[in-house]
Amino acid sequence: MLGFGLRLVMLDRFRFHQDEALYSYWALHFLHEDPQFLTQWIDKPPLFVWLLGACFKAFGASEASARLLNVGISVLTIPAVAAIARHAWTPGAALIAAAAFTLNPFAISYSPTAFTDPLFVLGGVLSVCAAQRRRPFWAGLFLGGAVMAKQQGVFFSPLTLAFLVAGSLDSKSAIRAILWSCCGLALAVLPVLYWDSLRWAVAPSPWDLGVRNYGALEIVVPALWPARAMRLGELLWYLTASPVVWIAIAVAAAVVVAVVVLRARLPSRIVPQRREIVAVLICGWLAGFLGFHTVTSLPLWDRYLLPVAPFFAVLVGWIGARILANGTVLLNRVVMGLWIVLLLPSAAQAARGGIPIGGDHGAYDGLREAIVWLDKHSHEGAVLYHQALNWHLRFYLYDSPNDFRVRWFASPVSLADDAAKMGPRPKFVVVPAWLPLRDGYPHLTARGVELTQRHRVEQFTVFEILIDRR
Repeated sequence: MLGFGLRLVMLDRFRFHQDEALYSYWALHFLHEDPQFLTQWIDKPPLFVWLLGACFKAFGASEASARLLNVGISVLTIPAVAAIARHAWTPGAALIAAAAFTLNPFAISYSPTAFTDPLFVLGGVLSVCAAQRRRPFWAGLFLGGAVMAKQQGVFFSPLTLAFLVAGSLDSKSAIRAILWSCCGLALAVLPVLYWDSLRWAVAPSPWDLGVRNYGALEIVVPALWPARAMRLGELLWYLTASPVVWIAIAVAAAVVVAVVVLRARLPSRIVPQRREIVAVLICGWLAGFLGFHTVTSLPLWDRYLLPVAPFFAVLVGWIGARILANGTVLLNRVVMGLWIVLLLPSAAQAARGGIPIGGDHGAYDGLREAIVWLDKHSHEGAVLYHQALNWHLRFYLYDSPNDFRVRWFASPVSLADDAAKMGPRPKFVVVPAWLPLRDGYPHLTARGVELTQRHRVEQFTVFEILIDRR
């Protein structure tokens, strides 16, 4: 309930980020016009878009209904994280891990968004959870769901495979588990691939289009690795966003690792090694995940690191369980309460939008209101110009009765030339404060084009374009 409440705070606080508007427009297009995306090509697997369309069908198309999907997905990830820690160690580890993810600023910041990332992260976590409990079919099924939500879902496959092999008694059972997981994977992937194959004569696959849009994956020159590693470190800071919490985790981790190493050297070791296998596998996967992002050309966007958050929480659960292993019930409750108190300030800051990751943080404030004004004060068939609002306008104007003609312009010169060709129909341009028409007015005036301000709200100004035809 605490996680749910924190994730609801920003449900409708900010307007859509550009990619949120893009995915939401795709969902409307799928729902009302083109379920096979033959005219509007997509560069992501369709699972998230399908679910988003279902949310719009059930609750109506709005920013809040779009984000409600990821709020629910993120809340469901909390017990999945706890289940991994509980099965590996103790109920105390589950509680500590659950608190670490519930109050994780990274996870909170991405919950009230319409990005694809929370869904594929949930699929990956459930896949690992099923593999840990020797449910290979379900592990493959959830892994396939992660991949069909976003291409980066394939990053979970090494960890799922490692858990399947580590939980097997011998090589035969390991092979059997892998085959069963492939069956589950096929059940999730093959229907989507069949749907995709029906489009190939007209539209490219999301996988092919993704490579076209983002570029082929390649190794970057070693000289760039330190800078990329520093950038990753800056983003990973927001896993706690608190120097006190980071210090506490670092000290506790150092103590736990020292104890584990010392006990491993004892001839009569009483702690079974299998208790540490989960921590070792997760540490190895995290190292590989971060290392891959360091040396390859993958963009270092903050949301690409969201898969780290749940497994970071599981590791924190392992550390906490080892620290509290010999404590009394009262002492453990006190420490657990202190742990939650330490995590709460950063979690509350993230819930208010005070951490610079996640969705928009005010750059698009006023856009929805500006579009409402346009709907009320313009005529059907009016031309609406913009420079960087394509997907926002497509989403917000989807049901507009005015049937705007949305036009993109590259520069004031191209705006003037295109506006002159549009004839007598009403013409408007929406200008954000962070992308003004620099040196635009002299170019427009020289071509007989005048911009008259009609409305201004927060970050956006609406100008009417008037043409002097003398």
